[in-house]
Amino acid sequence: MLHRPRRLVFTAAALCLLAACTPTSPTPTPSPAPSYRCTPEAGGDEFDCSEAQHDGMVAKDELYAEAEAVYRRFYEENLRILRLGGVAEPTPVLLATTSGSYLRDAMDTYAYFRKHQLQIQGEDRAVVLTRLPGKSRQGSVAAMSICVDGRSVQFLKDGKPDGYGSAAVDETYFARVDGALKIIGADGKDVTTCA
Repeated sequence: MLHRPRRLVFTAAALCLLAACTPTSPTPTPSPAPSYRCTPEAGGDEFDCSEAQHDGMVAKDELYAEAEAVYRRFYEENLRILRLGGVAEPTPVLLATTSGSYLRDAMDTYAYFRKHQLQIQGEDRAVVLTRLPGKSRQGSVAAMSICVDGRSVQFLKDGKPDGYGSAAVDETYFARVDGALKIIGADGKDVTTCA
């Protein structure tokens, strides 16, 4: 008969008791960090990003959406005024959507229309808005390239045809003025098409 040393037997027994008496709990697995996906400000493929980057992207998207809404509101008012043949004073919509040099330039155009009895008729064919990340002017918080194809718009002088419009692209700048986002300036040039 084979005898085992008593110490070894007691050690084995103690280990068995410890194993039986110790509650087994699963090793906690850390909960996965939330995963965020971001899109570059200028557009492009999504990428993994941090929560802070994601929050920044959402804030920028909201700002550009607000800028587009401001521009489209101005655009409709501008067409209305040019169809009327200009205005002598800024309308409430002009005051709500424009400021500074942009408002002054618009009023100069409307004064010219009144002085020379000009009007427009017809509708622009395309308005294309594109973000311009990193562009800034005079404290602007957003910039967009805005292309308007006005080649189908006809000018009338004293009610008679007097030529057609053109396609033009403007780098348009938006800033907070008295808490509201407004167009404060633009640099433009004629183009052949808004593609």
